Amino acid sequence: MPAIAGSVAVVTGASSGIGRATARALAARGASVVLAARSAADLDEVARECEQAGGRALAVPTDVGDEPAVQELARRAVERFGGIDIWVNNAGVIAYGPFEEIPGEVYERVIATNLHGQIYGARAALAAFRRQGAGVLINMASLWGRVTSPHVSPYVVSKFGVRAFSQCLRQGLRDTPDSEDIHVCTILPESVDTPIFGQAANYAGRPARAVPPIADPDRVVHAILRCIEHPRAEVTVGWMGHLLEWGDALIPAGLYARIVPPMFDLLAFGRGRAEATAGNVLEPRSARNRVDGGLRATTAAKVRRRAVAAALAAAPFAAAAGFARRRGAGR
Repeated sequence: MPAIAGSVAVVTGASSGIGRATARALAARGASVVLAARSAADLDEVARECEQAGGRALAVPTDVGDEPAVQELARRAVERFGGIDIWVNNAGVIAYGPFEEIPGEVYERVIATNLHGQIYGARAALAAFRRQGAGVLINMASLWGRVTSPHVSPYVVSKFGVRAFSQCLRQGLRDTPDSEDIHVCTILPESVDTPIFGQAANYAGRPARAVPPIADPDRVVHAILRCIEHPRAEVTVGWMGHLLEWGDALIPAGLYARIVPPMFDLLAFGRGRAEATAGNVLEPRSARNRVDGGLRATTAAKVRRRAVAAALAAAPFAAAAGFARRRGAGR
């Protein structure tokens, strides 16, 4: 386990949201950070923020869906700072809409960024870790890596894939000599207040929004930092994620599948109509790149989100209890 101070950390998706906040936090703890995202101008801005926080920074514009570009990112990190101790696979995009309405290039791009990007990042990171005998790889999954939905299917597929891929990596490391100091950690946050939702591709015909509850990005950053210092296989961020874990374990599978995805779909869209857009899936949108998405801005919104989230959390368990009563009455 590397100490953060004096370490070298690569962070993908560093121009915005969780990635940007993570890069700044690592720099503040004395790490040298290598910043990757598609937008060079945004990366230069984040590099200045990291240097002001006390760390060293290198901006490397990178499309994580391009494996040679990811290999070049790793090469530049080693060339500049001498090695790689931490790699945070964070780059991600999202697309909403029924499967048949999402254009093929958008669907494929979500998978390429969210899943292939983490595969390519892992390949580069593990090669560096093996040369030095240690390192921590952080793979970013999601609550949508536990819950399916017909209206966010490329994102769901990618995040389920990240969880499975991470498990495969951990199993492989257990079977490989001299790998005890190489760790693969998976973070599964609930909805986080970042710009990803405002930049989403949307072919649903309705405005897309984050499913409550909505977490502060700093909570996810804290989980990442703890995993670097004290690696764990999987870390769920947010109480909704923990409830879904319990629900998945306690509620009959068929009932769970009938109840939870439709509830998520109900909460994932607002009122009115929305024009079809590819969002930032195919091209970056620098104007919206920042840490916070402004989704938790008002007290009234907080109250509504908490009430809705509580109802969402309680519904599967209430349905399961009713199901059990009916079964008992039928005996």
